[in-house]
Amino acid sequence: MTAALRHLRRGRRRTVLAGLAVFVPVFLLVVFLGMIGGMEKEMFASLTGFDTGHFQIRRAADRPSGGALPLVRDPAPLLAVVEGSTEVAWYTVRLDLPALAAAGDRSLGVVVQGVRPADAAAESPFARAVTSGRYLEPGDEGVVVGRQLLDALGLSLGDELVLLGAHPQGAAGVAVPRIVGVFDLPDPALGRGLVHVDLGVAQRLVRSPAVTAVVGYVRGVEGPWDAPRIEEAVGRLRAQLPEGYEVLDWAQLGPESLVFMRLMRPIVVGFMVAFFFLGGLVVLNTLYLSVLERTRELGIILALGAPRRYVMRQVLLESGLLATGAAMVGAALGLGFVLVVEAVGGFPLPGAYEEVTALFGMQPHLRMRVTAAEVGMAAVAMVAVAVVAAWYPARRAAALEPLEAMRHAD
Repeated sequence: MTAALRHLRRGRRRTVLAGLAVFVPVFLLVVFLGMIGGMEKEMFASLTGFDTGHFQIRRAADRPSGGALPLVRDPAPLLAVVEGSTEVAWYTVRLDLPALAAAGDRSLGVVVQGVRPADAAAESPFARAVTSGRYLEPGDEGVVVGRQLLDALGLSLGDELVLLGAHPQGAAGVAVPRIVGVFDLPDPALGRGLVHVDLGVAQRLVRSPAVTAVVGYVRGVEGPWDAPRIEEAVGRLRAQLPEGYEVLDWAQLGPESLVFMRLMRPIVVGFMVAFFFLGGLVVLNTLYLSVLERTRELGIILALGAPRRYVMRQVLLESGLLATGAAMVGAALGLGFVLVVEAVGGFPLPGAYEEVTALFGMQPHLRMRVTAAEVGMAAVAMVAVAVVAAWYPARRAAALEPLEAMRHAD
């Protein structure tokens, strides 16, 4: 090892170049994995918080016409099952109803979501998304709408909004609530097509004390990497439900988001394979030139009776030491960068990225998350690439003929 370190110090310029070729891919991979982890966490939080929950219990029946969900006229048996589960952190009931929102000569199709304001205010991100006015209160007769819907209908906070609701399994109803709050949601489609009213108001629109889903959240879940925990809880709930009901988890309710999450990592890893390959080529070139410079020295070592595997081992050891040191520095600095970004709560992205992040239901903020396993994987993978790249120079050094090697160096 002493000899290997001496040789690395002797060619400092090439050693630094080779070290950078190892450091940069490892650092970038850790940072990119951190960005992907942050995006996955944001997408999961947005999807489950604003739409699907971790799971929903619904009536197992074909959807009525118009895209409406089947009505659950007596949710008490379902609530009893959920309340008896120690895995469920909290739950609520919801009534989703297709409706027409109108103001003057303008109208838009929306989904009226009847909610329990106390539940939503305590746990749901909707209450925190209100930027003007306030969120609903228990027994509230008002309505909270998205900024995009407000602009599309030409309304302002405090104006009245006409809601015309009709469910195929219920009766048609009309409500004229006053706009008490405006929320700014990360997904513009939700902001344009979703309104919140008290559950009682929504039930009057269908003239039935029904709901369409029990929405629940599983304890200890932070992101899509905790999906197995959700699946286990859903499986146990499914086994206890009365006949005629089903449990759908977040992946079944939001398959498009799941597909995108599954595509992100392979794409980034594909790009990083190219960086790793280039880093390996630089290491190969550095060690090859080192072998050429030391041809006479290696010839003398062989002439003195050193086994060829000793020479080969020396070159591979140089590669391993160089790659390990550079990879550890790259991994440490990459991890440090990710931790700093998370410690300050992320960084706002330039305005040009706002539309892109909105497509995936995320806030225009750079958030990061990386695991120790991912950091270790990045470092180990680059060290392995560097050692493999050193095999050819090591093989060539071990194959030198002592007399020819000493003559070549003169």
